[in-house]
This record gives sequence, structure tokens and C-alpha cells, in this order.
Amino acid sequence: MTEVGKATLADGKRIAEIQIAGWKEGYRRILPDDFLDGLNPESRVPVWERFIRDKKGVMLVARSGSELTGFCHLISSRDEDGNGVAEIAAIYIDPDRWRSGCGKLLFAAAVASAVQQGFTAMTLWVLAENSRGRGFYEAMGMRADGAGKTVERPGCTLHEVRYRMELSR
Repeated sequence: MTEVGKATLADGKRIAEIQIAGWKEGYRRILPDDFLDGLNPESRVPVWERFIRDKKGVMLVARSGSELTGFCHLISSRDEDGNGVAEIAAIYIDPDRWRSGCGKLLFAAAVASAVQQGFTAMTLWVLAENSRGRGFYEAMGMRADGAGKTVERPGCTLHEVRYRMELSR
């Protein structure tokens, strides 16, 4: 049985591993192989540990028994038009657990947390070509709201679209 709770500092390494595994599996035909092959979980551990330690937003994790299977980082929106809006900054599931219901549990926990914190809406940014991710967000009730952005990364350019859902209290 999978349960969702808050991350601890000890989860930082596993969160980084899941993020990088998710990128390598999910974005293989979207982003250049050289970029994906160069990703290293060890370089991401300090980032996730800082978010957990600083309590920047809420870091939720899904566990199946003692195994951490996914995570979701919920923050206040970073967008200029994001006053009163929560943002899912990251949500990743171990690729071996895709389609297991873990993502739905994490997403539902993020919505509940956003509502509890008084947010009126929730957004996230997703790669425009990520049809698997977009399908998941649409199944969860989110819709593309027309906003887009381009992010430069070493070796590639990311084109992202924003998804949004209104939250009821």
C-alpha cells in the first residue's frame, strides 16, 4: 500500500534519483541524448536537501512500504500572475512505478495541501512535447491556460506550457 507524507532530509538522495530516472525515461525522445546521459543524481541531492531543510513549500513523498516511489514539490507560484496560486514545481514517480496510482495519490495530496494553505488555484509547467505528462495532468483536471515559456539548458532549449486548475475550498 502506498502512503503519502512529508519528506525528511534522509529522502534527498532518493528524490534526486527518481527525478533523474524520470527525466531519462520520460524525455528520451524529447530532449537530446547527450543532455539526458549527462544528468547525474548526485548533483541534484544538495538541491533537494536544501528544499527539504529550508521548508520552501511542501515536499511530499510517496512510500510503498519502506521504498520511496515518488515525490511532489508544492510551492507558491513563481509566475508574475501567480498571486494566491500554488505551483507544483516538480512531481516525479520512479519509472518502474508509472501507472501504479502513485502519481494520483501525490497529486491529490498536493491539491489538499494547496487548499489547506488557502490557495485559490494550482499551476505547473510541463514540456510542450511531453504527451504522457500532459495526459496525466488533464486526467487530474488541469488544463493548459495559454501561457508558455522557453528555458535554456546546457545543450538544449525547453519549451514549456502552463497547466492550471481552480481549487474549491
